[in-house]
Amino acid sequence: MNSVPLEPRKPGRPSKSSIDASLHIRKAALQAFARAGFNGVSIAEIAKMAGVAKPLVHYHYASKDVLWEAALEDAVADLRAEVAQFQGALAAPAAAPDLLRMVARQLVYFAARHPELVHIVVDETGKGGARAQWLRTHLLAPGYAMGKTLLEGLAHLAGTREPAVEHLVPMVLGIMNFPFMDAEIIRDAYGVDVYSKDYVEHHGELLFQVLCPLLLPT
Repeated sequence: MNSVPLEPRKPGRPSKSSIDASLHIRKAALQAFARAGFNGVSIAEIAKMAGVAKPLVHYHYASKDVLWEAALEDAVADLRAEVAQFQGALAAPAAAPDLLRMVARQLVYFAARHPELVHIVVDETGKGGARAQWLRTHLLAPGYAMGKTLLEGLAHLAGTREPAVEHLVPMVLGIMNFPFMDAEIIRDAYGVDVYSKDYVEHHGELLFQVLCPLLLPT
């Protein structure tokens, strides 16, 4: 397909169509990087997945590295929103079991909305380098800090001893994320769609039940 040269972007607010195209590109990029890794996918493939011309990707993003960070930043922004919601819940008057159930469910919902994250984190952190460092700084460190704050806050509300967050936080991250990373394997082995509403809700309840004896008084 022959492409028409794009005019230089004019000053002022971007058009809605430009914003929509940029969002589609980032979503397609996140899926592509999760499936094939950074080096396993091209800008042309991402453009095809997003349903846009390749020059439009370059118009919005100067390089594949810039696009990678922009795609991941969407998920980081969602994580920040979750953190703010959790902090607000901990500050509100509520029974510790109710708060724990809400937190467990929301963590699983977050993982179901962002299954690509685990694939990208596992792939990139195993390689090291600039992208691995970006993930540690912008996603993993805030995620671990959020887990520590949540578990300690819940234990404080329940009047129990300080939890062993160095064990519990990795455990929670594993429970909430890995069913969605292994969605195809679970479907083939058990005939279950992990993205179904029933599965996601049940998995959130299971996480709550796992955490109850560890954080709440018996």
